[in-house]
Amino acid sequence: MNFNSLRKHNMALMCIYKIILISVFFNFTGCHQKNTSVRNVFFKHPFLMLSQAQFKTIKTENGDESSVPGAARLELIFPSGEKWETVVIEDGASNVFHKASVFTPRGKSPGILTIGANKAMLKLWRPQKNGNWEAETLWSAEFGGKQNRLRDMEIGDVTGDNNPDIVIATHDQGVIAVLQQEGDRWKVTELNRTPETFVHEIEIGDVDGDGKNEFFATPSAPNKLDGTVQPGVILMYRYENGEFIEHVLEEFPARHVKEILTADVFHNGHPDLYAALEAEAAQITGEATSENAVQIKRYYWEEGSMKSEIIGSLNDVLCRFLSADDVDNDGNIELVVSPLKSGVWIFRPQKPAWTKEQIGFNSSGFEHAFCIADINNDGVKEIYVAADDQHQLQKIFWNGKRFVQNVIIPIPENRITFGVSAGQL
Repeated sequence: MNFNSLRKHNMALMCIYKIILISVFFNFTGCHQKNTSVRNVFFKHPFLMLSQAQFKTIKTENGDESSVPGAARLELIFPSGEKWETVVIEDGASNVFHKASVFTPRGKSPGILTIGANKAMLKLWRPQKNGNWEAETLWSAEFGGKQNRLRDMEIGDVTGDNNPDIVIATHDQGVIAVLQQEGDRWKVTELNRTPETFVHEIEIGDVDGDGKNEFFATPSAPNKLDGTVQPGVILMYRYENGEFIEHVLEEFPARHVKEILTADVFHNGHPDLYAALEAEAAQITGEATSENAVQIKRYYWEEGSMKSEIIGSLNDVLCRFLSADDVDNDGNIELVVSPLKSGVWIFRPQKPAWTKEQIGFNSSGFEHAFCIADINNDGVKEIYVAADDQHQLQKIFWNGKRFVQNVIIPIPENRITFGVSAGQL
């Protein structure tokens, strides 16, 4: 791929990103919930969650049109017969939902956990009998910089007490927050505060197989799309003697990592860490090679230390989603990758080297979010992809002979999908 062909696209991304950046200056108040009625069928099936920002066009004082962010939007999508139905939650207190997960606090009823931005709010949404949704705010914060974003979260026991914790990545003061439930309250431990730092991703997993989870984070300099250097690092945290000990897994002076994943692809009984290294800054407008385009890297524990290897590369500049599962029903785990512009790919761990195969075409987006889930309960996992550039939610699935790609629902062009996840209440 010639990356000069991406210049116009990158300029468009820069415009979108600036809109998101300036959104902190708009005042969003209240907690408006817009939804259809919650039908019984909704609770009988797994459902998809699309975490989104939406934009509206307004007239400025001089008569020009301007695009501004609206309320944070979460779409819950589920099958009903031959059709797909949608329940919508909107939160006027934030202008974007970055992620949503089904979550049950200890001793309480389940709900849908969301992270928002500008304001940075962690909320648990529960359906009511009247068809509306009630939000409980578990945590909100102001970090003291230009942005107040909760950018990613993972749920898992990182303190060794057998209770689920919530680990959150934030912008733009480098804060990593660990939330532990204490009755009706949540104790917050703040780590890594560093000015002008974006923490993009959190992953939890017992990578060394000692029975205790580590967690990983990916801080970097603030986002840039103009070709200037954005260095970053992968951090690992272990909970030892009542405190979190930070370890630097790897530093990247000329590139950074937004997406990481813990997954047991090799059936070893504990996961490895996978990272999508974004292209070196110069390659955003230049020619890419297999050494400096998007690289997928594996970190694995062996003989008492962490080793690493590059398992493959893609001729693209950004990659913000990785996941792993058996998507072709062969009993083996595949790594699924969705870079910015070049479709959807799977990587298979073969000997002597990993192989890759493109399975999704005409699919791209600023985030290009996806998840793997068996929504139709047929025993085969499907891949659900938010192809924002094509304004489609797509499904890629194995039909027993090959991968098939089709469209589930449209995605309006005034939305950016930051996350696709699955769950069941």
